[in-house]
Amino acid sequence: MQHPVLRSPAAFAQEALKPERGVINQMMTANSFADPATEAEYASRLSLCDVSFLQRFGCKGPAAAEWLSAQGLPVPEQANHYVQQGVLRVLRLGNSEFLVEEEAGSEQLAQLNQTDVPERVHAVLRNDAAFVISGPLVSELFAQVCDTDVTAELEDESRLVMTMMAGVSVTMLRQKSAEAWQYRVWCDGTLGAYLWQTLLTIIQELGGGPVGANQYFKSI
Repeated sequence: MQHPVLRSPAAFAQEALKPERGVINQMMTANSFADPATEAEYASRLSLCDVSFLQRFGCKGPAAAEWLSAQGLPVPEQANHYVQQGVLRVLRLGNSEFLVEEEAGSEQLAQLNQTDVPERVHAVLRNDAAFVISGPLVSELFAQVCDTDVTAELEDESRLVMTMMAGVSVTMLRQKSAEAWQYRVWCDGTLGAYLWQTLLTIIQELGGGPVGANQYFKSI
């Protein structure tokens, strides 16, 4: 059976940049926006990467935590926290709502998406736009687009926040990559192109730029 190729929620906003594209997890994705040296320079200052291609699973309900645990997944004990287990990341968005995301290289999430959830658990369709923001100038960017000091709020590595970014409701967390701290951002897919363009405009003003999936995979 042939699967349809999807487009990133931010694809429309990226077209003028003419990225080199490829397919990851059945999604047409920007693999690169410039030569490796230029993208590495962006990454050393301030960069924006579209990782909407990462696979996700969402669920909620009074039995959701117990059921995820039974599937062999670690479950954060507190709301607004996350746990990393290998290539899988489990976010507890509230007392009974969860987002599971896979970096790469595991079949566990694909199996989870094909598993029937039991009573008192409800699957949640996740069509997020997902971005990674990194570089030493992140605080200057966040000062322009966030109402709160998210860098201070996310100093606890296991914490996540739900906040507004450029007028868009987002979920954010901070994670350690192979090279530096990265900030992960999720928003409603219908607002992905707007948020990408808004963030990128400011990032370019600060001397940074977009990087593709190839650069992202180098950093994890």
